[in-house]
Amino acid sequence: MKPEFPNNNLNSYDALMKILKDNIFVNLRVCLPAVVVDYNSENNTVSLQPAIQIFMQDNSFIDMPLLLDVPVLEIGGKGLSVKIPLQKDDTGIVVFCDRDITLFKQEKKNTQPNSLRKHNLSDGIFIPMRFGNSGATDNISIESADGSTKFEVTPNGISIKGNVTVEGDVVADGISLKGHTHQYTKAKSARDLVSVNEQTQPPTE
Repeated sequence: MKPEFPNNNLNSYDALMKILKDNIFVNLRVCLPAVVVDYNSENNTVSLQPAIQIFMQDNSFIDMPLLLDVPVLEIGGKGLSVKIPLQKDDTGIVVFCDRDITLFKQEKKNTQPNSLRKHNLSDGIFIPMRFGNSGATDNISIESADGSTKFEVTPNGISIKGNVTVEGDVVADGISLKGHTHQYTKAKSARDLVSVNEQTQPPTE
């Protein structure tokens, strides 16, 4: 069912106030779901298609304009960050800032607004997110869409599903994987080798 513009009586004070309010908010942008059209991994920016159409006075709908060079939210601090790779048709929320953020994007510090615009389509920040039900969980997890790879933090520890590649050392309870060695006895003969193997076998009940 399409929304319809009311046939307001302009002699009515309430109707006049509603028209004034609608005119104020018609270009006031807060946030919208959006779809990725293109992703620039070098600059961490996206081109977006807002996913909610504009309702026109003739009861038709049109697409909103593409949003270009929108910075992607990257959670980070103290030189560390969480990076999320994106591709075409990924979804998320684009949030529009109160003021012009052009100079802030360039200088990354306290600065004046570059214009007087407010809540404008040009001042968006994209927050990637998946819409839909991916399954209830009591834990914090990072996982692939098909569930084949999963990193999960539980009250009892951390569980990992999938292949793990490590560059560098692994230390467990103070023991280095690179520096850790096992003592063994050099076998001088086949009989000695059998004796050594027997010593290293776990006891049987």
